[in-house]
Amino acid sequence: MELKNIANLIAQKKFSDAKTDLIQFIEKHKAFINKKSSKENNYKNIYYTLSQVCKQLNELENSKKYLQKHLQINSLDCEALLNLTNLQLKTLDIKDIEKNYKKILKINKDYLPAIVNLAIFYEGVGKINSAKKYYEKAKKLEPNNLNFHYNLIRIDPKYLNSQKITSIKEVIKNSNVPKEKEFLADFILSKHHEINKDYVNEIKFLDLSHQNFLKFNVNKKAQEYWSKIIPYIHNKLILLNSTKQTLSNMKPIFIIGLPRSGSTLTELILSTSKTTKHILGESNIINHSLINNYNDKLFNNVEKKIEIDLNYLEEKIAMSLNNFKISSFDNTMIIDKSLENFFYVDLIIKIFPKAKFIITERNLKDNIIGIYKKLLLEIPWAHSIHDIVKYIDNYKSITDFYKKKYNKNFISIKLVDFKNSTKVKNLFKFCDLKFNQNYSNFKNNHQFVNNASNIQIRNNLENYDRQKYKKYFHLLDRFKDKFPWID
Repeated sequence: MELKNIANLIAQKKFSDAKTDLIQFIEKHKAFINKKSSKENNYKNIYYTLSQVCKQLNELENSKKYLQKHLQINSLDCEALLNLTNLQLKTLDIKDIEKNYKKILKINKDYLPAIVNLAIFYEGVGKINSAKKYYEKAKKLEPNNLNFHYNLIRIDPKYLNSQKITSIKEVIKNSNVPKEKEFLADFILSKHHEINKDYVNEIKFLDLSHQNFLKFNVNKKAQEYWSKIIPYIHNKLILLNSTKQTLSNMKPIFIIGLPRSGSTLTELILSTSKTTKHILGESNIINHSLINNYNDKLFNNVEKKIEIDLNYLEEKIAMSLNNFKISSFDNTMIIDKSLENFFYVDLIIKIFPKAKFIITERNLKDNIIGIYKKLLLEIPWAHSIHDIVKYIDNYKSITDFYKKKYNKNFISIKLVDFKNSTKVKNLFKFCDLKFNQNYSNFKNNHQFVNNASNIQIRNNLENYDRQKYKKYFHLLDRFKDKFPWID
């Protein structure tokens, strides 16, 4: 009866109550529950259930703790070990990740989720040959799965030879590619035409790829938020004063800007400083805290007059920081690279008065083409040139607004500036970070990077190629009248 009541609470999404009842239940039946893999132990998955409830509450450290307890009882549970390792990856707690994924594969050498995630991990830390090895293993298990061809194309420019394209075309022709995966087939064909310098057909199939992604895969709600909601209410949120000021003494550095503008490079260069700091990557903490707690008001408020309880929001942000093992907030320095934070500058300054913002910049025409050609699956506005241009137009006006309002909190750095040690030194100084003369050796740092730049940033710093995308600039001509900054 107790477990049935708990199941009902979970079904009703009353996760706090479910957590309380689960902990009480475990305490009551602890002796029996902790019997290792007893066949008569009907409660052997209770810690797993508690871990999933904690995950729903964004208590990721607790979720990891209860998964570990579950694994003490059920040591061969591949799914639980996968969940634990994925949470470690999400919170950048990477020291045991390789070992854990390989542990799963010792239990079941063909466990595809572990093979794929190990490949993603190797890719993220720059071990490209190891990533290729595991993507190839995944491809052997599912030869008709276009995802694995797509990933191998991303990490290995030489992968797509004439033999491979023939094989992939056979897969496309004979395997009834699901509608939601047609965008991958089109993207692969686009890359094939690019390699052959057939740029007309490259763009033809690239357009088809984006169109199919928009039709069958894109998150419509997220697309609406970034294009029709937050650009128009970012400076109209009613921020109720914080009395607790829990996070006011933190020293956060927020890297903001556009994808493909040098933001990952900036993060890795700053990470070479010996100053104590926490690197959060693209944590999306601010955005998730706002969306998860004010979803209805953001999407259903016609007048867009939204009151934000800063005390409440600070609690949620502090909980997310706890997931990165940050529990002390006094003078704690973090570097966060959630690019969308330019929408939330007012909110961030209110919560973190010592916040500093780095805007990464690149030639905007190069930036538009770079975004469009990369197929950024997590970004709903990146699948038509019109949407990209509109987003950048909003970005320009919003960042100009906040740079004027909080001038001392902002610095800009261009992609071309990273070869200039004086400008890089000024960036470190602005951030209150000790300058590292060997900042360009970041490529030897096996910091996990999970974005579209994770391959490119493992190379040496190179001179900016101003001709790289010139052959595609004609795609922007029809937007020049409405958006003069394109010219």
